[in-house]
Amino acid sequence: MEEQKGLKMRAEAVIAEAEAMDAAQAKQVAEAQQEYDKAQAEVEAMIEKEQEAAKAYKAVKDESSESLGKVAEARNKLLESQKKVAMLEVMAVNARKMKELEDKRKAATAAAEAAKKNLLEQRQREKDALEATRKALEEARQKAKEAKGIGRGAAAKRAAGAAEEPAAKRTAAEADTVPATLPDGEDIE
Repeated sequence: MEEQKGLKMRAEAVIAEAEAMDAAQAKQVAEAQQEYDKAQAEVEAMIEKEQEAAKAYKAVKDESSESLGKVAEARNKLLESQKKVAMLEVMAVNARKMKELEDKRKAATAAAEAAKKNLLEQRQREKDALEATRKALEEARQKAKEAKGIGRGAAAKRAAGAAEEPAAKRTAAEADTVPATLPDGEDIE
């Protein structure tokens, strides 16, 4: 019986040892489970942070590409504006040149009209001077005829003789008395 008691004790010791081992293993399993749960929570937190970082990176990348698009659009607008400014400058230069040419044309037209007017006025003055010279010459002839014919009665003879003179002779005689103030071939009137 002793033997059985020893066997029983050994068996109880093995059982106690097995129970202690089970308890220790259960404790280790619980600790390992806690560590696993903790590691899993940390991994999930890290995954969440990584996803947030990826979202932030994507947002920054999208914003950057959007900014690049806006920069390209702004450059295109600037280029178009520069083209418009250059075209407006060319148009302004052309308009200024056209105005200058128009002013020169008006000035030339005014100068030509003034020269024409001066020429017409000069011709009129020459006509008036010629007419005044003819009248003065005619009056001088008349006075000379009257002065010669008063004492002799020759004025009547001369008047009758002048009426009998052929028209060709009278025209030739009158042509000799016209002053040479007109250029050749120019009509008095």
